[in-house]
Amino acid sequence: MDDLTGIIGQNRVIEFLRTCIDNQHLSHAYLFCGPAGVGKMTTALAFASTLLTREDPTGKVLLANHVHPDLFIIERIPDKTRLSKEQIREMQSWLALKPYRAKHRLVIIRDAHLLTPEAGNALLKILEAPPEYAILILVTDEAAIMETILSRCQPVRFKAVSEDDIIAFLTTRGIDMEQAGCAARLCQGSIAAAIEFAQEGDLSEKWNLARQHFAALAQGNMTAVFEAAGEIEQAPHLLSFMLSTILRDVCVYRSAANPSLLMFHEHQDLIKSLPEADPDRIGAAVNRIQDLQKHMRYHVNPLALGINIAYAVRGAFWD
Repeated sequence: MDDLTGIIGQNRVIEFLRTCIDNQHLSHAYLFCGPAGVGKMTTALAFASTLLTREDPTGKVLLANHVHPDLFIIERIPDKTRLSKEQIREMQSWLALKPYRAKHRLVIIRDAHLLTPEAGNALLKILEAPPEYAILILVTDEAAIMETILSRCQPVRFKAVSEDDIIAFLTTRGIDMEQAGCAARLCQGSIAAAIEFAQEGDLSEKWNLARQHFAALAQGNMTAVFEAAGEIEQAPHLLSFMLSTILRDVCVYRSAANPSLLMFHEHQDLIKSLPEADPDRIGAAVNRIQDLQKHMRYHVNPLALGINIAYAVRGAFWD
């Protein structure tokens, strides 16, 4: 058993990475890309740990404590919105040194789509002529990276985690089936979001609150925008996912009029009470909210984000 065993819902990715390690067909650079919260960073750490443990069996404790000398992790500095050239320069100096305990030195760059242009150019120079012992793993939710960087990486594509896999994972952690099922349907395939939502003690109360705000926004009430934004500010992930899920159900029901396609059947009565709206317009609002949700991990004013999300819901029904 290795560290890759615990990855949820990414069997094809894990099989590929194990094959790379077993056959020593290792690329100098990988691009782990896919939706947020589906285990890309967890997999990158597990891949690095599995490979380094094989090469340095006595280094397991160092890896567990994130102090192994042959592993370097670049992450966004708190209060910063981008990855800087200085961070890449520091990594470049580190890579110039040969492995200390293992055969390889591994670098993990989290949120690689946040590289500044200067940082991207500095990274490109490393990728063009990397040391033979270097392995770089770029982790990204988006493909908004320089084409010249993308072309020098082995893509590893992650998918949204299935509801069944999420429910199985949550129930093994002691979450009851009803709560696990609700979190699995709400999380949009994100295992990280599912864990957060499953730990909510008042999930039904939050649902009632979300539906009330949604109904007010759909009626075009401008005051409702700021009232909803205040609630979203308190629980941005949960409320935004709930609002986008309701919108998704509105879009599906208005398009197909089939209650069995609803994520939550409780939405049927609410949907019938809402004003008419173009399904394409509602779908565009869902996409808008999902784009806004991507900013939640970064240094963004949650109230401003909440106002934009509330406007997106209102905009699905009103100009």
